[in-house]
Amino acid sequence: MSSTPTKVREEGTSRFPRVISYVTIKLDPVKSVEIFEDDEATTAAQGAVSKVYVGYIPCHGAWRDDEDEENANYLIHLLRSGLPQSSPEEFIEEDMCTPVFPNTDHPSREPLMPSDPLPTGWTHCYQASFETVTLRVPWAFAKTSLRVTLPQMERARHGIAIVEDEARRAKQVQAQAPQGANLAPMAECEESSAHSNKKNSVSTPPQSVSSRGRTISVASLNEEVALKPVPPPIAAVAYDLAAVQTLEDPQDLLAEIKLIETIYKAARARQLVRRARAKEETARAIEETKKIDEATFGHSIKRSSLPRANGDTPESSTAPESSPDSNHNPVRLVVGFFGNHRFWASPGKHRPTILGALRKWTSCFCNCSKPSSEENVAE
Repeated sequence: MSSTPTKVREEGTSRFPRVISYVTIKLDPVKSVEIFEDDEATTAAQGAVSKVYVGYIPCHGAWRDDEDEENANYLIHLLRSGLPQSSPEEFIEEDMCTPVFPNTDHPSREPLMPSDPLPTGWTHCYQASFETVTLRVPWAFAKTSLRVTLPQMERARHGIAIVEDEARRAKQVQAQAPQGANLAPMAECEESSAHSNKKNSVSTPPQSVSSRGRTISVASLNEEVALKPVPPPIAAVAYDLAAVQTLEDPQDLLAEIKLIETIYKAARARQLVRRARAKEETARAIEETKKIDEATFGHSIKRSSLPRANGDTPESSTAPESSPDSNHNPVRLVVGFFGNHRFWASPGKHRPTILGALRKWTSCFCNCSKPSSEENVAE
């Protein structure tokens, strides 16, 4: 059975990737921006260089997107060859890392012991405390036979080392701060350290991207692009560490991520412009349709013909005049007759009158212009 991840769960596979695992990492720039269906973004993404890196997954990431059902996100500590570079402006020192066996070169820390030895070609392996990324990975299933993990005790030692480095860094920041400055704690957990370090980590703040029904203005496009967070890039990961001959520099991965973010923001800006223009064109088309309708049919309703708020009826002048033939209107004749002849009080007395009236109504309904002689006699 192949160890390649698949969408279909087969016998002997489990959810992929699993946390506490070491994985190979290769960004997918095209898939990361394909949501825009933007040819310019796709072309730029196709030209991006993507190397293969290695990292350890301690937990799921903090990114939240309820609309993304295809991917899961993970926090990843990158594995490097050699000590990380110090960064005085970021208060990071080169010994803020932990060696990984068989490497034992560190002034104060014992190496981490993975469940299986790392490939022999990898030398001087370290996990830097502040070289972390958050990436999205497509949901899949895979075999775990090639999976290399970090046992529980090793994870605990690694977590303690990170907390110590965060405390050292916070202390240095406090020492450099102006007298009386009120600084918030720099790091409270492993994930927060990744978010606070702009140079040596790339991750995304924990906020939702859902924004249904929002009106987009062309004047605010730059602000919209700047404020809305960029989702983590999509990456292909694998358990097969032996497929990587040498470890790449994690700083190169951070640069690749920044390039994808740039492409993503540009594509989103173009999308917002298209939406704003489409909205303006729709509004313009609706207005033109209204003008054509009014000019053609004249359906504008006058205020005088509308029902009044106080319940008064319109003036009699607005009512239509009666037609010349209103005296021969059958309805008017019926109403008038029953108003003048209350024959129901004594039906026998007014029977001839009723018969005469019925004949008259019949002639009216039959469009007879003159009453018959019988009608005259009855009347």
